Amino acid sequence: MKKTIKTRLSAGTILATLFVALPAGATSLLAPEAAAIMAHPSDSAKAVEADTRKVPVPDTVDLAALYYYARNGEAERVEAETRRLELKYPGFMPPADLYAPDAGDHVDETTLWQLYERDDYASIEQEISRIAASHVGWEPSEDFLSKLERRKLRFAMTQAKEAKDFVAVIRLGAKLDPAQETEIDLLWMMLDAYRANEMQEALTAVYRSILFRTPEKAFSDELVLTTLQKAMEDIPAADLREAIRVLSADPELALSMRSLNLDLMRREMGDFASGVAGAPQPGPEAIAAVRTVAESGQAPEDLALMGWYMLKIEQPDQAANFFQRMLQNKATPEAVRGMALSFSHQSKDKEAYAFVTEHLDMLAGQDAFLLDQLSFPFKGEGKTDIDERVVTRYSEAIQKTESSDHARLIGWYAYNSRQFEPARAWFAKAFEWKAEADSLKGLALTLTRLGEKKTLANLREQHGDAYQTVFAELKSAAEPRERAGKSVSAPAGVQAGYLSRLQKKDYGGCVAELRRLEARTALRPDAQVAKGWCLLGLNHLAEARQAFTAGLSGGGGKADDAAYGLGLTLLRANLTDDAEALLMQHSLTPLRDRELRAELLWQRARAAFDRKQYRVTLEALNTRLQIMPEAVGISQMRAWSHYHLGNLAQSRAIFAQLNQVMADPANSRGIAAINERMGINR
Repeated sequence: MKKTIKTRLSAGTILATLFVALPAGATSLLAPEAAAIMAHPSDSAKAVEADTRKVPVPDTVDLAALYYYARNGEAERVEAETRRLELKYPGFMPPADLYAPDAGDHVDETTLWQLYERDDYASIEQEISRIAASHVGWEPSEDFLSKLERRKLRFAMTQAKEAKDFVAVIRLGAKLDPAQETEIDLLWMMLDAYRANEMQEALTAVYRSILFRTPEKAFSDELVLTTLQKAMEDIPAADLREAIRVLSADPELALSMRSLNLDLMRREMGDFASGVAGAPQPGPEAIAAVRTVAESGQAPEDLALMGWYMLKIEQPDQAANFFQRMLQNKATPEAVRGMALSFSHQSKDKEAYAFVTEHLDMLAGQDAFLLDQLSFPFKGEGKTDIDERVVTRYSEAIQKTESSDHARLIGWYAYNSRQFEPARAWFAKAFEWKAEADSLKGLALTLTRLGEKKTLANLREQHGDAYQTVFAELKSAAEPRERAGKSVSAPAGVQAGYLSRLQKKDYGGCVAELRRLEARTALRPDAQVAKGWCLLGLNHLAEARQAFTAGLSGGGGKADDAAYGLGLTLLRANLTDDAEALLMQHSLTPLRDRELRAELLWQRARAAFDRKQYRVTLEALNTRLQIMPEAVGISQMRAWSHYHLGNLAQSRAIFAQLNQVMADPANSRGIAAINERMGINR
């Protein structure tokens, strides 16, 4: 479908109206250049007039793709390539000999285009070297190379998305300019990746760049509509309604957007039900519309939405009806959670607990929810009839969420049933996660019952001044009654959820879980270090630096990890001076120290090479070579530095040696350049 281009918004409207309220430091809807053009249209017109005086024309290399498609009878591609050349070269007309038998008397790039179509990038490099060797001075056209880079980017992003490696999608997509990008599916990939990693600000910025564009760069109505449908999942209802209001300046688009009304009502109800800040209670029209759809269509999403809304307005009996309908269709984690909470909101805690334990197997990833639901039998007196699975699952959930409150609760349960060893372990863990008097009291009492006088004395020496009341009450504390209880095990070393996510490279989920934990209590140094690694994985360098710095200042056994992570963060941000200062201030393990110093020297070599300071480049590389072997790419930079300094024999020797290790077209091109400069014919 050809892109529909209309004058949707005046310049003033676009600049004055935001898709969402921009946070401090956020990117504007329009690129500065576009805003400047709108602010000074006469200057822009003059610039355009000046540019038209020089009319560039394509050379034979630029026409290679056009001749290739014509020779192969691919009419649609000929038309597409012609349109591209018309945009690049105003006034362009296809060559008269385009379909002639001997058309395109130039270097035959057919094999390159064939490999291009097969996404065989390694073979393309080899073929470029082969053609260059046969045609002295030939290089692939700028157009082919730019298309090649573009296709490689698309190929890599698509593969990463299909593999659900969303961090890789984000890293690759960093090369895109969302405000200028013409291929919207690449931007949709970025939306999926940002959503998976809970990067809301970046997500919103991409939506802005798609929806609010200057008329000549606007996407078609159909693509805008599809993007708005995707935004229903990501953007608050109030912001969506404002966006639709602004976009409705285009009458045709306004007509198309009417189909979004029900989705917008759903989002408004969802925002209110989930407690989004500032979300107003939906009006009767929205409630009636969604209820009608839910009751008639029985779609799980609509039934769940009505269920959560009813819970929000404290009508749990009606909420239970909607969740029950979901369960009749299919038991899902959401339906189970909704039904259990419907019981809880009616003060039917026993029924809620029984219902959750019946469906325990499908709540594998619901640790925070399970904490409250499974804690029921561990509270109060006489509730000792607990399934062994519940004890195990509750213990796992406590460790994964690092909940000091629930660790203390299971500690008291173990203590009161005279299981002193596991009680001791749980109280110690609760106090480690959050230093509170009740956890320390439980630990001290448990040590007393175990007769651990020396350990108790150490505990008193360590915390007696800060918790005098706790130790004063020990003598008057009553013995636990002989009360039976299910066997409780000590913490089994189950990893916290954020650590599991870090190992799986689910960096977005890792950061989200740590932020939830941070909302309840200050993060310990080891958790700050884990947060730093997750943020570094997302390339959030400023935040990663803060987390590693906090972990480093907190001390403990993670100081080396914190310093190492901070060093990598500084180097990724090209802050080599700060990284060098860090290495001078903190001792790392020899291996990590060498790794950071080697990367620091490599960055300095690259910076010097870019500034054409080739002697400085070689000095940095020589120093690096003393502490770390060179990769092929580094040795190639060494060879080119010698080449630019006129040390042709040394440069040629390095390229030749690299070629013996691994056949790389870049080495062959280097040797060919040296041979040409030295006047060697072969």
